[in-house]
Amino acid sequence: MGRHAKVLEKDNIDRRELGYYYTPNFISKYISSRLLMLNPNGIKVLDPCVGQEELLEEFFIQGKIVDGIDVFLYKDEYKCNFRQKDFIEFYREIKSNGNETQITFEDLVDSKANEVTTELDYDYYIANPPYNCHEVDYIKDNKKELQKLFADVGVHNMYSMFISAIIDLAKEGALIGLITYDSFFTSKAHTDLRNKILTECAIHEVTMCSNDVFHDQAADVRTSILILQKGKKYQNGVFVSNRPLSKEAFQIQLEEQLEDFRTGINKDYNLSEIILSNPKDNNELIIECPDDIKMLFSKERLGEKFKCVTGISTGKDQLYLSKVKEDPFTIPFYKNPGKNRFFTENNLFLHKDFLKFDSEIKNFMVRNKQLLYKSGITCSSMGVEFTACILPENSTYGVNANIICDDSDAWWLLAYLNSELVTFLVRGILIRSNMITSGYVSRIPLITLNEDEKIILGKLGYKAYVEAKGDNSYQEILNEINNVVNKNAGISDNTIKIIRSFNLDLIKNT
Repeated sequence: MGRHAKVLEKDNIDRRELGYYYTPNFISKYISSRLLMLNPNGIKVLDPCVGQEELLEEFFIQGKIVDGIDVFLYKDEYKCNFRQKDFIEFYREIKSNGNETQITFEDLVDSKANEVTTELDYDYYIANPPYNCHEVDYIKDNKKELQKLFADVGVHNMYSMFISAIIDLAKEGALIGLITYDSFFTSKAHTDLRNKILTECAIHEVTMCSNDVFHDQAADVRTSILILQKGKKYQNGVFVSNRPLSKEAFQIQLEEQLEDFRTGINKDYNLSEIILSNPKDNNELIIECPDDIKMLFSKERLGEKFKCVTGISTGKDQLYLSKVKEDPFTIPFYKNPGKNRFFTENNLFLHKDFLKFDSEIKNFMVRNKQLLYKSGITCSSMGVEFTACILPENSTYGVNANIICDDSDAWWLLAYLNSELVTFLVRGILIRSNMITSGYVSRIPLITLNEDEKIILGKLGYKAYVEAKGDNSYQEILNEINNVVNKNAGISDNTIKIIRSFNLDLIKNT
C-alpha cells in the first residue's frame, strides 16, 4: 500500500490527482500564529502534507524544529527536515509496530526503528490535507487495507483519513491546526470522525473560510480553519465564525481575529452550543446557531410523523426514462424539482415495466414499493436551495426525498417546507454540503401548529401552488407563509434577520 513518491514539474501539477491546493499566505500566517498563541513554548512541528512549506514560515521565524512529509517533491530545497514519503503509509507502519518507545523523525521516515510508538513527540501539527474525493485511484486500489487502518472513522476521502491519523499520532497536549474541506461538519458519513474529534480532542476554534479562497487555483471547495488540541482536559471556550462572503473580507476578518485574541476580547461559545447533540442527530457542528433555532431540534421531526423516502434508481436514466410520454414510457416520474417551489412540471416518464426491471437488472432498484403511486411532496436533492413541490397521485419518483402524506397535511406541510425558516434549518444547520437526502429531510423539526394554524398555512400553500402552476409570482404569499411560520416557531426578530441574511446569498453562506 502507498502512493508512489513522485517528482513534479512546478508548472504541470495535476491538482485533482494530488488533492493539493496552495494555502494563501494570510491563512498560513493565521493558523501558525494561533497555534503559537495557544502554546508559545513548544519545540517541534510536523506538517504531514507539507507541499511547498507555505504553512511553516512563522515556525521558522520562531526557531522551532520543523519536520515535513509529502509523497510529492515540490521543491529542490526545503527549509524543514523533509522526507518524501506517504503519510498514510507512515501511519500504517507506526500502528502495526507501535509500543511505548518514542521515535525520532529519522526513524519514522526511514522506517529503521526496531521499536516505535503510536504517538509522536510533536508539539504542533499543521496541515492542509489533500481534498481528493473517494474516486481517486489510491483509495480504490487500497480500499481493503485502508478500511482496516481507518476502521473507526471509515474510508470516505483523503482529508478525513489525514485528520484521523494526525489525532492518533498526536501526543497529549499537542496542538493541531488545519485548513480543510468542511463537509465533515454535517455529513452523516463523517459521524464517526466528528465523534472521534469530540472524544479525543479539545476544540479551540472553528473559523469557516470564504468559498472563493481557492478559486484562483480552479478549486470551488468549502473549507474551514480548525484548531484542536489532543486531550479533553484542554477544552474551554470555542471560538467560531461563520463563512464570510469574499476572500478579501476573510483576510480582514482574520487580521481582526488575531488582534482580538491578543487583547482577549474574542467571544467564545461553550462546546455544547456548537454541537447538535440531540439523540435524533449526529453531533453535527453548527456555527453561530441562535439558541431559539437550536431549541427547535428538541421538537418532533418530520420523519416521525410522515414517511420520508426515496424511490427509483435506474442505474442508467437514458435507457428507462423519456422526456416524451409515449409507449412504453407512460408513468409520470419526478426526479428533482430543482429550484421550483410549490409546483414542478413533470418532464420525465418511466418505462412501464420498471417493476420487472427491478427483479431482473442488478443496478435497477425500486425502493419502498408499498408506497408507490401515493401522493405527497417531492423535495429537491441537489443544488444550494431546498425546495418542495406537490407530488401528484399515481406518480413515481427518483432518489430525491419524497414525503408521503394525505391531502389534509400536504398543503400546510408544503407551505412550511418552502418557508425561509426551513431553508435555514436545512442549509445552515442540517447539511452544508450539496446533496440533500431523505435522511436529512426526515430530521427537519416540525414547529407546533394547532389545527387552525394548519388550515391557514394550508390555504397559503394551495394559493402559492396555483400561482406557481400558472407561472405567476407567489412572493407575497410566501411572505405571508414566512410570517406565520416564524411566529409559530417562536423565534426572535434578531434570529429572523440572521435567517434572511443567510438565505440572501446561499451559495456564499453555505
